[in-house]
Amino acid sequence: MGDTNHAWETFIAKGYGKQMIFKKKTFLYHQGEIGNGFYYLKKGIVKISLLSKEGSERDIDYVTPGNLLGEQGFNNGPYFTTATITVPSTLYFFSKLEFDRLCGEIPEAANIFMDSLINKIRLLADATTILNAPAEYRLAHFLYKLYKQENEPSLSINQVALARFIGTSRITVYKILNEWKDEGLIEHHKGNLHLLDVNKLKSIFESAIHHPIS
Repeated sequence: MGDTNHAWETFIAKGYGKQMIFKKKTFLYHQGEIGNGFYYLKKGIVKISLLSKEGSERDIDYVTPGNLLGEQGFNNGPYFTTATITVPSTLYFFSKLEFDRLCGEIPEAANIFMDSLINKIRLLADATTILNAPAEYRLAHFLYKLYKQENEPSLSINQVALARFIGTSRITVYKILNEWKDEGLIEHHKGNLHLLDVNKLKSIFESAIHHPIS
């Protein structure tokens, strides 16, 4: 994330992007809504949720500072998910016109954007596949995503938040974390998680993705 963060901070410093400040519990965009641009998160947290065919909504991710969101809408495409501001946040909005102007001056911006878009599509495909998998697989998938976002094995998130994001009870999350602690995969204490074996965590959810559980 570091290189991407640095790149977009540089673009903003050059005057690109429109600063927008949002209060908590504000909808940034809704799934299926036609977009007219994308966002860079400067400060705050944005929750990403997905509406299933059955009509149930599931939190699948959250975006932290230094990342893009809503890339699907940059060229009047529909947003794949719903984005909700969870804490007071500062974002920069890039319309298609603004993005075209940026790419005209700094051509490598297009490659940086496309890398982010491709990564989001892959993450969405994985999340869609794993939504109906057992809680253990969903939890492994979510923790790995946090690790990739933060590029850091120590995560500050409590069991209530984990339960909400993977759509299960706090007791279930507690049991899984204790099992993983006994297996040497993680350490956890008062809202802090430390991933001891990231590769093992990845193999857990990949088994569900490549070999779906009926």
